[in-house]
Amino acid sequence: MIKIFIFTTAILFSTLIFTNSSLADTLMNEDINTNQLENFDELFTGNPVDIEKNMTALLPEAKNREDKSIYLQILSQIALAQAMQLNFDLAHQTLDKADGLIDARYKLAHIRLLLERGRVYQQSGNTDKALPLFIESYEKAKLNKDYDFHTVNAAHMVAIVAADVDDKIKWNKIAIALAEKTNDEHCQAWLGAIHNNLAQNYIEAEKYYDALESFKKCKAYAEERGDPIVIRGASWGIARSLRSLNQLDKALEIQTDLLTQYEKISNDGSLPIELIRTGRGLVYEELAEIYLAKNRKEQSKKYAMLAYDDLSKDPWMEKLYPQRLERMHKLGDL
Repeated sequence: MIKIFIFTTAILFSTLIFTNSSLADTLMNEDINTNQLENFDELFTGNPVDIEKNMTALLPEAKNREDKSIYLQILSQIALAQAMQLNFDLAHQTLDKADGLIDARYKLAHIRLLLERGRVYQQSGNTDKALPLFIESYEKAKLNKDYDFHTVNAAHMVAIVAADVDDKIKWNKIAIALAEKTNDEHCQAWLGAIHNNLAQNYIEAEKYYDALESFKKCKAYAEERGDPIVIRGASWGIARSLRSLNQLDKALEIQTDLLTQYEKISNDGSLPIELIRTGRGLVYEELAEIYLAKNRKEQSKKYAMLAYDDLSKDPWMEKLYPQRLERMHKLGDL
């Protein structure tokens, strides 16, 4: 299960798509069988507490196997779930346990352990330690076409932590090129998310036409896969790009429609409140900026206050984008 970006790469690990998994649903009610072990990645769905619990239930049977590859890979995913809960020390301990059993037989497990060690560092704010681990994971994975899914994963993580925006763009293009040409159909699932990331890079580089095109590609992939969360995220990005291209009325129309969608979602309870707050808060943020650009300060103030109220409740937003929260706070005090 891919951790999909909703609006911005910074919120990667706090905005999982909540889907049903038959393996997760039945795991606690059945004896663990070979099929469940072979398909353990299906358990990476839902909230990280449940992910950790369901993955941990597989460990005893996986550990009993002579081939420890699956056991080590499961440990890597447990560590990721722990990091998503901000339990960084525990995540490193879990990875240390796995690293102690790594040898030359377990190439795929080593690739995934490098990747998740990097992600634990990245999530805790230590991108300097994360970057070489992502690059090493990428270099090892690209040697085997059977590992293309993990090669794409590693490349897109290099793009996330790279300090220079041109490097971010370069690595996302590497990831997209591989995902488009590989025979591994699972890699296609990455394309919407990585086009979103690339679009965010273009926003940072102030290349708004390029950002608009990448967000449109993200939306097209999401529509093809029937992904409403990613469709909303891409629509947000399209409007964000249009705002910077001074197409304010079009941007306002899209964001207003998104707000209506979030009001409906909030009423029917089809998403967890944490996801609703983050998505809705980012829409409020854009509405505040659009109305400010239109010199409608009272409306800008109103939406800035609403944005701050929602986004300040997201620990990842507060950790990674404090300047955006501070801007909404200031606009709300106009």
